[in-house]
Amino acid sequence: MRAMKTLVLTATLTLAAWQSASALDAHKPPQDGDLDAWVSEGQWKHAKDAVEPTPAKQLAKAKRLEEIGDVGQAADQFKRLADVYSESEQAEEALILSARNYLSAGNYTKCREMITELRRRYAHPTYLDLLGQVESTLARGYLEGRGEGGTYKLASRVRKARAIYENTYKEDPEGRWADDALLGLGQCDEAISSYDDAIKHYKELLEKYPGSDLRSEAEGHIAACINKREPQPQYEESETAEARRRIEIAKQDAGSPESTIDVVALDENEKMLLNRQAEKRFEQARFYQVNGKYRAAEVYYEIVKTRYPDSPFAKKADEALQELRKR
Repeated sequence: MRAMKTLVLTATLTLAAWQSASALDAHKPPQDGDLDAWVSEGQWKHAKDAVEPTPAKQLAKAKRLEEIGDVGQAADQFKRLADVYSESEQAEEALILSARNYLSAGNYTKCREMITELRRRYAHPTYLDLLGQVESTLARGYLEGRGEGGTYKLASRVRKARAIYENTYKEDPEGRWADDALLGLGQCDEAISSYDDAIKHYKELLEKYPGSDLRSEAEGHIAACINKREPQPQYEESETAEARRRIEIAKQDAGSPESTIDVVALDENEKMLLNRQAEKRFEQARFYQVNGKYRAAEVYYEIVKTRYPDSPFAKKADEALQELRKR
């Protein structure tokens, strides 16, 4: 009987020891081959600060996250590479890729921090094209109020966007994104109703970058600014003729697959110009009528009717003509 009790006690102790050992093993780090899975499962209290043993491996890890669309974690991993391996040849690329992924995640503040850090470390950045793309997208996000950019008031958004565009243009005036920067600067001025300054930037784009695919867009903006300019300048035929010419140029390019021109907006601007011309002709007709120059008044009323049939002044001109011919 005592032997039986001893055997049971021994078996119980052995089972307890085995369970205890199993519990301890569950908290031990796995072998090297399972390290990534172990860290990903959050079983290591320092997992969020983990970094691969070499910059190349860390870069590959971050790119894998970017490829599967986990842009937030990708941005953090690229940043970690740039911080931990700051002297490596991958550090500069990591900074710009971190900025791009923070931007994709909608974190404009972190994106700007990465760009600022890159420009602080590298007087002559290698990845100017990619940097320009990120900066242009970031500036446009602020200007159009997208993502985090929408949390700021217009004046602040314009100020942030302008600073980015100015820096892009200054750093690489012959680069791929220089014309985009000038267009952006014009749009910053246009957004705050500074139409004369906007026109200057748009015209600078046309003069300096004649081969730019943004030419038609700039032409359209110039026409819009001429229409919206306040206070309105004294009416001049040359102003209106220039605006209509630029609208026509913009429309010609609007049919290309790459075009982002708002044709509806162009049509509205053209309609506004035509109405302005019709109004001016109608005023001239009235002037001649009041001063007894009836034949001249009749000519101008006819011009309004025939040249601007869709204008609200066409009907007024027709009514005035009928009254004039009754005398």
